[in-house]
Amino acid sequence: MSALPDLHDRYTGSRFAFEQRRKTLARGVSSAIRANQLPVPLTFVEGRGAHVRDIDGNDYVDYALAYGPMVLGHSPEPVLYAAHQQLSEAISYGGSHRRESELSEAICRTVPCAELCVFSNSGSEAVHAAVRIARAATGRRRVIKFLGHFHGWLDPLAVGNPGHWDASPATAGQDPLASSSVSVLPWNDLDALHATLTDDVAAVIMEPVAVNGGCFTADPGYLEEVRERTQQVGALLIFDEVITGFRLSLGGAQERLDVLPDLAVLGKALGAGFPISAVCGRADVMEVVASGAVAHIGTSNANPVCAAAAVASVTELERRAHEIYPQLEDTGAQLAEILRDEAAEAGLPLVVNSVGAAAHAFYASTSVTSYADTVRTDPAAYRVFAEALLDEGLHVIPRGLLYVSTMHGPAELARTRSAVARAAASAATSLRSRS
Repeated sequence: MSALPDLHDRYTGSRFAFEQRRKTLARGVSSAIRANQLPVPLTFVEGRGAHVRDIDGNDYVDYALAYGPMVLGHSPEPVLYAAHQQLSEAISYGGSHRRESELSEAICRTVPCAELCVFSNSGSEAVHAAVRIARAATGRRRVIKFLGHFHGWLDPLAVGNPGHWDASPATAGQDPLASSSVSVLPWNDLDALHATLTDDVAAVIMEPVAVNGGCFTADPGYLEEVRERTQQVGALLIFDEVITGFRLSLGGAQERLDVLPDLAVLGKALGAGFPISAVCGRADVMEVVASGAVAHIGTSNANPVCAAAAVASVTELERRAHEIYPQLEDTGAQLAEILRDEAAEAGLPLVVNSVGAAAHAFYASTSVTSYADTVRTDPAAYRVFAEALLDEGLHVIPRGLLYVSTMHGPAELARTRSAVARAAASAATSLRSRS
């Protein structure tokens, strides 16, 4: 006989749903990072504005935002309307449609480096396409990436990922030969760059703000030096703006930092939650696709529904950019301040790095200003804090990433402050009892 459910457990429904999924879904989750949520990976049933609701009816102020895409909040009306309109016409054609040009024009209008673009379905796919384009355009093979920067799950660049301290593969099953032409360097290290960036390098790829590894910004002059050095040796500079695109400013990190890459990878906020990504860049570089030398293929590339949603997302961000981005900047700063202040009051060692509408929190007693510093943090302790936040009605990503949207207002921030105060006190007590 199965045990009766604990009626005092606020996660009973999620626990049952998780166990049911594990019978047919490997590990019970569709993306491995979700498995780390304590006390159990939640099962969600609704998302509106800055809130999500789980299967047990618990309401959360959401600072995970589907791992970043929901910069306009959950279920934004302009995006839903556009998707519904397209659904009334067709789900897919397997052929060209008007949404493609609407979206490509919107990207080229708003992203500084964009003169031509191509579409894919995920950030990982788009990164793969960008590297292929760079190799074809330069006739070279070697690629430089940076330790702690994340460029998706495909074998060639899934090395030196956040949580790794060398160029080791991110997971079991990767082909080591796939990354044999990839050099992994420490970021912000000009000596390492100059020693490695020679005339056999096709591309240097980076997160222009290293959100995944800890929300780090480049040292003054570093990005400019990388830009200059790549031009000197004939290599291409690729900015992975899957997170930062349309989140840190309308034109992404490249607009905010005033450094122009040759190619940029877009995703997440581009589709406002719909699966779509893009590679955009200089016309002469993208010519290898335009000419047919690089065959960019994909059945669902620029799916009409996803493209319609993306057009609506970019249009709304562009239309209201003058109010949206200052608001996001202010909200992100307030969230970071709340976390720091309430954690300090409870005696919980918490470091929060933030840039605009993105942040990364660490359980650490000293500042975390570089990826090397993250070795001194305690991810397991942070997950305890994340669980305590969940108990108090705040949903966060267990490994420390934090996002805000246009729908996080004064009411959400006030609720957040009181919830963080209680969660920090609870987590501090729990962690002290374990030590």
